Amino acid sequence: MITYEEALKIAKEQKEHIDHFYECEKAYVFSYSGDAGYIGGLGHTPVVILKEDGRQVTMPELVYMGTGKTIKECDL
Repeated sequence: MITYEEALKIAKEQKEHIDHFYECEKAYVFSYSGDAGYIGGLGHTPVVILKEDGRQVTMPELVYMGTGKTIKECDL
């Protein structure tokens, strides 16, 4: 099991600007509000880190797996 701090470090290696956080039973999801106007595209999607092993997956993969209950959501 990976911690929030470990997941944030991994996410910041992928996306420099992160200002929103969502936690569900299976993953930590980090995003940037400036990406809201984009549809897909490299660099404009959320960074999803699985709690189980710290592996990064795409948002569609997480949705397919099932997110489980929402634990927390906030701006950073």
